[in-house]
Amino acid sequence: MTQPQHALCVDLGGTRVKLGIVHVDEGRTLASAAIPAAAQGGLAATLPSVSVKLRELLHSLSLTTNDCLGVGIALPSLIDAKAQKVRSTNDKYPDAATFDLSRWSHDELALPCVIENDANAALAGEWRFGAGRGVQSAVLMILGTGIGTSAIIDGQPLRGEHGQAGCLGGHFIVNPFGRRCTCGAIGCLESEASTWALPQIVRSEPDYQTSALARETVIDFAALFRLASVGDAVALRVRDRCLAWWGAGVVSLIHAYDPQRVVMAGGVMASAQAILPSIRQSVKQNAWLGWGSVEVVASELGDGAALAGLAWLTQRHVQGVRNVRDDRDNEQSTGAMR
Repeated sequence: MTQPQHALCVDLGGTRVKLGIVHVDEGRTLASAAIPAAAQGGLAATLPSVSVKLRELLHSLSLTTNDCLGVGIALPSLIDAKAQKVRSTNDKYPDAATFDLSRWSHDELALPCVIENDANAALAGEWRFGAGRGVQSAVLMILGTGIGTSAIIDGQPLRGEHGQAGCLGGHFIVNPFGRRCTCGAIGCLESEASTWALPQIVRSEPDYQTSALARETVIDFAALFRLASVGDAVALRVRDRCLAWWGAGVVSLIHAYDPQRVVMAGGVMASAQAILPSIRQSVKQNAWLGWGSVEVVASELGDGAALAGLAWLTQRHVQGVRNVRDDRDNEQSTGAMR
């Protein structure tokens, strides 16, 4: 019997949910869609629409759930991959730690479910199919609404004792006298240089009212980099400070995990032409490397990285479960023969 070659992949973001039917060996998304997230309402409010949209995508390809290995789900949460449970959430999907995603997947789609932290899923995609190909150890930093990180070491996703190793780089404390983060700590990298924090950062500048930023409808990094490029003093000052924080975060990731390559991702990387040289210079000046240099590169898969990673992780998980089952059956057969 031919093994299914597809996975249903769901990337549960804070404002939208990205869905795709992905080829597990190629990481290629065959059909995709995005729907609004009901993150504050939790998984119970979001997943009915997910089920409907996944079936529509399958129908568009003349496929059924029988053509799929399983369902991969990424969440902005701390995940225990061994137990396949959400351990902790911050300000999104508050019911995730008590919601039984495996039961939902079984009841709705008759498929096994794999859950993963969203940054871990994105790095898995980049490492297997994108900017992380060809190295054994890589780290990822996602510059988006928040700041996500992940690490793959010696060809294995880093997990740790409770499943949170590698994915809390956005909560490295870089400024103990800084702003309070959504996680409750003071001075996290995310609270000093992420999209959600940027408006309060800019408005706290002494001469904010004289800056062109005061006339922007939305204060985001696109506006910040645009106005910095034409010499706005506040935009320049805040931009350079954020670049310094990101550089410090990347150096900390390098010191913590010893990667060969750093992949920079997220919507803020629309300004990669300004960000990458700064990060590379920070690494050159500050990273303690006795062996050479670490590559710093931009994501190749963009928004599709987590979907591609979920497909690979789903295949990996399902195959692992089958191997365990086969080993158990072989042991039982051997015992019966004795």
